Amino acid sequence: TWNGPMKKQIYSLRRLDRFINQTRSTMTAPKLKLQTEFKPKKVLIVAKTTRYQMEKRLANSEDDDTLHTLLINRGTDYNRLLSKHNEHKAYVKYLEQLLKNRSCETRIVERFDYDDAAAEWADAIFAAGGDGTFLLAGSKILKNDKPVIGINTDPQGSEGHMCLLRKAPMEKVDGAIDRLFRGDFEWLYRTRIRITVTSEGGLEEATPLHSTAMNREPSTSRWEGRGRDRERSRGSPPRKMSLSLERKTEDVPVLSLNEVFVGESLSSRVSYFQLGIDGSPLTKQKNSGLTVCTGSGSTSWYFNINKLTKESVADVLSLAAKETGSPIPPIDPSDALIDRICNQFNEKLMFHPGLNKMAFCVRDPIFNSTFLQSKSRGFATDIKVCSRGYDSHLVVDGGMSYPFNDGSEAHLRVLPEDSLRTVIFR
Repeated sequence: TWNGPMKKQIYSLRRLDRFINQTRSTMTAPKLKLQTEFKPKKVLIVAKTTRYQMEKRLANSEDDDTLHTLLINRGTDYNRLLSKHNEHKAYVKYLEQLLKNRSCETRIVERFDYDDAAAEWADAIFAAGGDGTFLLAGSKILKNDKPVIGINTDPQGSEGHMCLLRKAPMEKVDGAIDRLFRGDFEWLYRTRIRITVTSEGGLEEATPLHSTAMNREPSTSRWEGRGRDRERSRGSPPRKMSLSLERKTEDVPVLSLNEVFVGESLSSRVSYFQLGIDGSPLTKQKNSGLTVCTGSGSTSWYFNINKLTKESVADVLSLAAKETGSPIPPIDPSDALIDRICNQFNEKLMFHPGLNKMAFCVRDPIFNSTFLQSKSRGFATDIKVCSRGYDSHLVVDGGMSYPFNDGSEAHLRVLPEDSLRTVIFR
């Protein structure tokens, strides 16, 4: 008979099973049962700027022969760049034709032509490129009523985590567009981070990092400029700091889909700030910067910061065996066991893009008698950061950089209404 201790054990196992299922459900976003209808009249295609186009812009030349010579002298494969550029252009043209075949009015814009007016004109936006282009396309959409759909135009060279077909070839796109217009898909509302900054005089002007990437002058040259300024002003009385600037609180005009980084502009300098997680008191931190990501960003920078390597796992297991006296044979990083442990740990770093949480990571934290050990990685719904740096920046999705210096405060949170509407196939 099934009674006594055996019955209690079965009951406990069932309770444990229910608990595990409930826990899993909290780490995955619920599927929204909304009508999946996709019948846009006006579609904007945001196309990536290819490496060929960027090099041409940098060379400031319309002459392909001149560009060819410049690239060859640098050891760059000109023919490959041109081939990739032509493939991308052909892909974008093909995508446009597929949409026109379905009675859509289309427009194509690239990075430097994409503005609020272009985004406002469209009923839906296609990002033709990779994840970077998808981030750009979504940056102009602040509400979740307009879908953004990513198409990876370079499946061999780009992962396309946020793109609809990921690494599928161009031949699959026609069928994918057909499924969209039939309503054979599900909406995925990707969580985004709202950033509110309080500082003297308010939020300063942002620097678009894609523009500085087009500048050949090394970023460290600004320190040389500062040195010259100090030489010129040596001997003159120090400038008095203004007390007239009042503190203002403003929302950063861009929602973060991937991650927010807070730290010093020069990576060789120590970042210094105070950090509070989910209402906890602010604690002093010295480190290499703070990264806060969404589920969409958990496959990117955050993942690569925190992932375990096979060599690390092998070393830890060897030390554990030595300390416990376990009869474990010598471990080689190439062992299948090491591979499985690495994969299991690293897979847990990634989480659902619709989960209403942020993952934070303090990079290379300094712990000593002054800066006591604190949690350097975890989940949160509310994060506060107070800067104690003098050349610190707050960077949104690797694209927009805002000065974030001593006394500036940032409040990071996730709100359902800030999500970005995207699609996935059932």
